[in-house]
Amino acid sequence: MPQRERVKWAQLRVGILVIVSLILFAIAVFFIGGQAGFFTRHYTLKAYLSSAGGLRNGAEVRLAGISVGNISKIRISPYSDPKRAVQLDLKIAREYQEQIREDSVATIETVGLLGDSYLNVSRGTPGQEVIPPGGAVKTSEKADIGAVVQNTNDVILNLRALSSQLEAITTQIQAGKGSMGKLIYDQTLYNKLNASADSVQKMMDQVQHGEGTIGKLMYDETIYNRTVATLDRLNQVIDEVQHGKGSLAKFISDPSVYNNLNRLMTESNLLIDNINQGHGSLGKLAKDEELYNHLNDTFTRLDTIATRMEQGQGTLGKLSTDPTLFNNLSASSQSLKEFFADFRKNPKKYLSIKFHIF
Repeated sequence: MPQRERVKWAQLRVGILVIVSLILFAIAVFFIGGQAGFFTRHYTLKAYLSSAGGLRNGAEVRLAGISVGNISKIRISPYSDPKRAVQLDLKIAREYQEQIREDSVATIETVGLLGDSYLNVSRGTPGQEVIPPGGAVKTSEKADIGAVVQNTNDVILNLRALSSQLEAITTQIQAGKGSMGKLIYDQTLYNKLNASADSVQKMMDQVQHGEGTIGKLMYDETIYNRTVATLDRLNQVIDEVQHGKGSLAKFISDPSVYNNLNRLMTESNLLIDNINQGHGSLGKLAKDEELYNHLNDTFTRLDTIATRMEQGQGTLGKLSTDPTLFNNLSASSQSLKEFFADFRKNPKKYLSIKFHIF
């Protein structure tokens, strides 16, 4: 009997040791998993996202970077809004309830670049209302790391394609093909540039020695002296104008010129007003309709006369269109020409006088 009791006591101690170890292990796992403790009071908040973005049940919830609870459940929300497709149930220690207010914002963060994801809640301002248990925290979603990596891969592929194109261009340049290749490897271009540089150097030498137009402009003192003399004369003219000498000074400083111009403008305006009102000869020419009617009648009659002349009517019409008059005048001119020619040859024929005595 005593031996059997010792065995049972030994088994009981082993069982107690195992149970205590399991409890300690559970407590350790509980703390490592982000729980605040067995005896900490909690309350629940909600958060809505378009995607869980790598979060899992039991993921840590932080307030301004401090662990305050965990995500108790992730599920599909009952809302049709794509921005509220996923519902997160947040289990948060009640002692931090006063810090989570209406302007607090929850975002998905990552430990490192590719570490575990957690939900970080910003601290609210004192002027805002505290979110009650069961309320919803505002959320803000950052770019998905997967999308960032995909975009990075696209950029790398584009850089590779660009690198290949640059390599092909470099190969063509090294082979002396294309404009850049000829600019770099064509000896003809180098020779032309060298010749141009020699020409420029020769021109600079000529300029430095005062040769040529540019050299004379830069180094010949005659041009400088003429320029100074011209400036002196210009200053002298300006001084004379300022002192009222010469015609230009009178135009500038003499008030009579201004008065004459002003009077001329006044008289011109008066003349234009008189013309517009129909006064005077110019006014009547511009405004009187009777003169217009007379001129119109005159032009009408002239047009009628010209029409009749074209039709050969009347004396002027016959003179301008009938060839008979031209022919007669031409024949008379020819007869007169013959008469003068015969008169020069034998003037006695026409100047002899016969006397008859009865």
